[in-house]
Amino acid sequence: MRTLLPLLFLMSASLAAEKGASDELAKLDARELHNRGTQRLADGDLAGAEEALRASLGRDDDTLRPPALHNLGHVRFGKGKATLGGKTSGDVTELSIARSYLEAADADISDMKDQIELLDKAKADGREPDYVPATTALGGGINTFRTIKKLIPKEETMVAKRAGVVAVWTRSVGDFRGAHELNATDAQAKANADAIEELLRTLRRETGALEEAIEAQRKKLEELRAVIQEIVKRIPDDKLPQNTEGEGDDDENFLPPERQKPKPGAGDPKKGKPGEEQKMTEQEARGSLEGLKSEFGRKMPAGGQDGKGGSGGKPDAKKGKDY
Repeated sequence: MRTLLPLLFLMSASLAAEKGASDELAKLDARELHNRGTQRLADGDLAGAEEALRASLGRDDDTLRPPALHNLGHVRFGKGKATLGGKTSGDVTELSIARSYLEAADADISDMKDQIELLDKAKADGREPDYVPATTALGGGINTFRTIKKLIPKEETMVAKRAGVVAVWTRSVGDFRGAHELNATDAQAKANADAIEELLRTLRRETGALEEAIEAQRKKLEELRAVIQEIVKRIPDDKLPQNTEGEGDDDENFLPPERQKPKPGAGDPKKGKPGEEQKMTEQEARGSLEGLKSEFGRKMPAGGQDGKGGSGGKPDAKKGKDY
C-alpha cells in the first residue's frame, strides 16, 4: 500500500492543479480570458491558449468573439503543425518507402517463380538442381516479406496521426471563417482559411495514397507468402537459407509443420520448466507403486552364520540365490 501513496499523491496534486486553473479562469471576464489566451499563444502554450480562448467565447461577448475565433484558428493550426513535426504538409517519405518495397516484392516474386521453373525442369530431366540461386532468391523474398510486415503498423500509425491533423485543421478553417463572417474587414482570417484548406487538400491526397499503398502491401504479402511456400517445397532442408524459420516469435515460419524443428522445451508436453514442481498422473503413480512393491519384495542374499547380513559369512559359505 505504501508504494501507491506517492502515485495517489501525484494524481491528487494534478487534479488539484487542474481544478485550481479552472477555478482561476472562472473568475475572469471575457476580455481577461481573451488577453490571457492571446498571451499564451504568443508564448507557445497552445493547450493553455485554447482553454482560455474557448472560455472567453463562452462569455458571449460579441465584441471579442471575432478576435477570439481568429486566435483560436491560429492555435488549432499550430497544434496540427506540431503533430507533423513542425511541417505544414505530410512527410512523403513513408509513401516513397511503401512504394519502393512494393516494387521490390514484385522483383522477388518474379525471381522466385523463375527459380521454381528451373528446379522443376532439372528434376524432370533427371538432373541435380542448382539450389544456390534458388536459395538466394528465397532469402531475398523472405527479407522483403518481413520488412513489409513490420512497415505496415508504422504506416498505419502515420495515417492515424494525419487523420488527427485533418480534424484539427478543419476546425481551424472553421474558426477563421467564423472570424471573417463576424468581421468582414478581417481579410487575414479569410486568407488563412483559404491557405489551410489548400494544405488540407494536399494532406488528404497524400494520406489517401498512403492508405492505398498499405492495402497494396497487404495483398502483396499474401502473394509473396504463396510463392515462398512453393519454392520452399522444392528445396531440401540442408539447402534452405537460415531466415526460413525466423529468429523471433514475430517472424513467420515458412516451413510446413512436418518440416519444422521443435522449439527448445517443447518436446515433451509433460515436462515442465526447470525448478517447477512436477505432478504425476494417476497411471504414473500406480506404476511407481508397483515398481516399489517388486523392489521391496525381492529376497535378500542368505546371511552368514555369524548373523551378519549380506556377504558377512565365511568366504566358502554357500550363497543364496539372488533374485
